[in-house]
Amino acid sequence: MAPPETDEARTIHSPWLGDVEADPQCELLFPAGLPGFEDQTRMLPVEIPAQRPLVYLQSVERAEICFVALPVYVVDPAFQLRVSDEERSILQLPDDCDPVIGSDVLCLVLLRPSGHSVEANLNASIVINLHNRRGVQCVPADGRSSQFRLLDDSGWKVLC
Repeated sequence: MAPPETDEARTIHSPWLGDVEADPQCELLFPAGLPGFEDQTRMLPVEIPAQRPLVYLQSVERAEICFVALPVYVVDPAFQLRVSDEERSILQLPDDCDPVIGSDVLCLVLLRPSGHSVEANLNASIVINLHNRRGVQCVPADGRSSQFRLLDDSGWKVLC
């Protein structure tokens, strides 16, 4: 059973980030959760200044769940956001204009371990409406691969 909703901050004892103060005014709502984590609908974005531009998405509901992400433009400065009608509805974006990354939405890419490096799949970006803090993982219908691996020199390489 989920804890009762309150407007007061509480502490999340994250095994990854330590104690994190969870202010309900900063929470992100993922109505559909994330693929494989559909029950995780409330996330807290956490930035550690010395680790910028990394963004951690710490689950409010389960302290042991935390995702590591980067803004998409860090990985691919030419990234173009594609949002389906369903995703637009979940984010509660207006139908009459495309969202602008940085002004209307925050667009992150999750990182996953790959050997001694990490990979990022830009075809599964996390999009957050900056006006209402609603988020969704956007997966374009065209299925084009847009996988990147971090190189030793801190650059990103497109994977085939």
